[in-house]
Amino acid sequence: MQLLDIHTHHLPLRPEQAILNYSSEMLSVEFLTYCSVGIHPWHLTTDNFQEKWDWLVLATHYPNVLAIGEAGLDKAIDVPFDLQMDAFKRQIELSEVMELPLIIHCVRAANEIVELKKKVQPHMPWIIHGFRGKKEQALQYIRHGIFLSFGEKYQEEALRAVPVDRLFLETDESAIEINLLYEQAATTRSLSVESLTMQIQQNINEVFFNR
Repeated sequence: MQLLDIHTHHLPLRPEQAILNYSSEMLSVEFLTYCSVGIHPWHLTTDNFQEKWDWLVLATHYPNVLAIGEAGLDKAIDVPFDLQMDAFKRQIELSEVMELPLIIHCVRAANEIVELKKKVQPHMPWIIHGFRGKKEQALQYIRHGIFLSFGEKYQEEALRAVPVDRLFLETDESAIEINLLYEQAATTRSLSVESLTMQIQQNINEVFFNR
């Protein structure tokens, strides 16, 4: 069975097909499937940051953890941006130390993400998850070596513009089947499902398993 879905919040029916996103709210849960672990900016406060950080550092040592995230920046929430930035920078560092790719939540902060990428020059891959932006923003990320992951909702022009070797698909919060997303994306890009799946499999192997 192939790993197809790089980011979901729902326990998959076929665990080997998806990377389940865990948060520190799941302290008692064992990592029994492929997963990513991170500090989401939505759940961050000055008071809980240290507890979440301690949990995250411990969680990265589990063998089924394939990525850090989702981590990132969100200008549409009330969490102080300086606090978000501090947490994000520390997760970037952890991504590098643990040699795990970084899955990024970004809302209205594309320029900050790009500037950090240029400044840090990380060795580990960065992936913007749930990308819904326009073609121009997609190409900005691509120019700086950032992967894009598309979910159920996206702009078709942007999906067509992303080089296939920089592309992932995900279900995120949606209940849609990942296989249907592959069919839709293949149609949008005028490819066969088999061809698209094969290329994304190569991306997944290189980013998540080439360690």
